[in-house]
Amino acid sequence: MCGICGYMQEKKITNNDTIFKMQKSILRRGNSENNIYVNNNVALGHARLSIIDIKNGKQPMEKNINGKKYTIVYNGEIYNTNVLRNILITKGYIFDTECDTEVLLLLYIEFKEKMLKFINGIFAFAIYDEKDSSIFVAKDRLGVKPLFYTLTKDKFIFSSEVKGILASEMIAPTMGKDELLELLALGPAHTPGKTYFKDILELQAGHYGIYKDNELKITKYWDLEEKKMFDSDEDILDNVKYLVTDATKKQIVSDVGVSTMLSGGLDSSIVTKIVSDNVHNVRTYSINYENNDKDFVANSYQQTKDSDFVKVMVKYLNTKHSDIIVTDKDLFSNLYEAVIARDMPGMADIDSSMYVFCKAISDNNEKVVLSGECSDEIFGGYPWFYKEHLKQAKGFPWALSENLRENLLKDGILDKSEIFSYILKSKKDTLKNVTHISSDSFENEYKELNYLTIKYFMNTLIERTDRMSMRTSLEVRVPYADHRIFEYVYNVDAKLKLGLRNGDNVVEKYILKQAFKNDIPTDITNRKKSPFPKTYSKEYLKLLEEKLTQIIDEPTSRIHEIINVDYVRNLIATHGEELTENLFGQLMTYPQTLAFLIQIDYWLTAYNVQIKL
Repeated sequence: MCGICGYMQEKKITNNDTIFKMQKSILRRGNSENNIYVNNNVALGHARLSIIDIKNGKQPMEKNINGKKYTIVYNGEIYNTNVLRNILITKGYIFDTECDTEVLLLLYIEFKEKMLKFINGIFAFAIYDEKDSSIFVAKDRLGVKPLFYTLTKDKFIFSSEVKGILASEMIAPTMGKDELLELLALGPAHTPGKTYFKDILELQAGHYGIYKDNELKITKYWDLEEKKMFDSDEDILDNVKYLVTDATKKQIVSDVGVSTMLSGGLDSSIVTKIVSDNVHNVRTYSINYENNDKDFVANSYQQTKDSDFVKVMVKYLNTKHSDIIVTDKDLFSNLYEAVIARDMPGMADIDSSMYVFCKAISDNNEKVVLSGECSDEIFGGYPWFYKEHLKQAKGFPWALSENLRENLLKDGILDKSEIFSYILKSKKDTLKNVTHISSDSFENEYKELNYLTIKYFMNTLIERTDRMSMRTSLEVRVPYADHRIFEYVYNVDAKLKLGLRNGDNVVEKYILKQAFKNDIPTDITNRKKSPFPKTYSKEYLKLLEEKLTQIIDEPTSRIHEIINVDYVRNLIATHGEELTENLFGQLMTYPQTLAFLIQIDYWLTAYNVQIKL
């Protein structure tokens, strides 16, 4: 994995200062080597984390074919590289390296934008076509790899991270009305393609763009589509097992070895089992919190501790296992580091814990680790897929917090009703992309929830994983985010996915459990879905309350500009006892709400965000 950045302008570039600044800001994404390319009015930068063909895979990479020069900067992994290389060889191309970067560049030279339909992988890249005087940018189908951009009167600027764009000093960090609503109505999620910065956008999943003659034309090349499913239930289980196994095996390829994140849940256990079948002495890592075995409090969403089930899988597969224990101090002190990694307020300590986890894995000399993320979103692991009050929610079912969000908004800067209106509009606009071929209302309702979950909830988690891991120069691969799995399972009957064919009781991720029931222990398949673990430490909560009180007691704190600090003060005084809504489902309850506010204040200050409503 890597970091990319660059820009194209009307005038000739006379020095390399700007591209060096942009590249320097994203160096944490790749600490192996870094290079730049400057030619006339185009500058490209790259920070590399060497995984495949370490010696020859340097970027930016240039190719001169038939007198035409092309240059690429690329972040990602292509999992069908050998297939694509063979296609190109049959067309007469000769390769100088074994890396997927060269394959991508030659694929573009041969097929232009049609190249995207051939690729299986996660990617964000930019290709400069010198003769055409254009830049082609593209992003993978599910948006695993990031690509941000901005347009000025005569420039196109892009980067793997927002900090790369801001480092160019060609645009100021500003928040307008829409960006404030994105933050307070939807945060830590956001509308696909938008950020909390005015005029800084993100290329959406399954889209590509061509910048030429001072104009950027963006095209959607892929999306989830409803299709008729003709496979029998037995065939569906066989196909699911094949697709998950094949995706995982493809992602084991590495010149530096692989390990897995093991939570003791279904998804990571299946991935670890497949890796263990194909890699000798696989290494596994799990996350836990200081004193969590003592402080843990079961609830309807998190009924069991991960650590008990991690032990089951480690014993079953005999992996080389490490428990990463996160302390209260680690969790709290890295809230700011998590903001820098994401360039925006995020999932509070759900982010900072992932940062600490990834850093510990990276510090153990790992470069590639596989995760079980992106399974719940497509296989039906979340309660809003089947709990009626969540299904019928007017807003987003994972964030039934409209009243809380309105209360957090400072009086007088916006009409508080705009919070809920913005939520409804974001949801409605996204659902316009869902088409139905079924007359079954249950099926159609499920499809819409599935689509929203992928575009908003999953995207928030994907961002978290990418930014926190790449901040530590660790590559996290997500086998479940294979577009073939999503295309297929999206069209499996909803009742089968929920296990409702054989009774009235919902079985979360039924087809995944059935497909792999003979491959992993029954303790794992019978375990109820459990979210990413959080700390239950009273000491951590005390740190948050004291810090946020300190912030709101300081009149010059930036949080005063947008947040109702009197409401927050009352929240802290009652230790959240009167709070009836969770900001972002079970992932962000009272402690995480406080941490989110701390992040907002830090972000406004650290990024010098100017608020212009």
